Amino acid sequence: MNGEKNAIMVNYSDKELAAGVARELKSFITDHVNQILNEKAADEQTPMSMSDAASWLGISRTTLSKLVGKGEISYKSFNPDNPKAKKVFTKKDLREWLLKNKSKTIDELKAAGYESAS
Repeated sequence: MNGEKNAIMVNYSDKELAAGVARELKSFITDHVNQILNEKAADEQTPMSMSDAASWLGISRTTLSKLVGKGEISYKSFNPDNPKAKKVFTKKDLREWLLKNKSKTIDELKAAGYESAS
């Protein structure tokens, strides 16, 4: 060849072009979504210290200690027989506690049959 580029002109309809692009992108998008989900699952199980867990929840370490002492928040301990042993937390456990203890919105209260006294 003499350095010239050859172009092939193909006449596709908008629908044919969109279908072709969608086919090509489907596996690409699926791979990336799966990668993100795997990274999220790994992050959910990564151990956090008590300080990190308290910070993630937006509460003080003292408050977290009290909740742990009451058995309200799950944790893993390096020495379960010693209550003062180092404890670690996962985002999954903390998120479950948050969901279980979230305040209801006004709409949720109304839907449950609670009406304000007028």
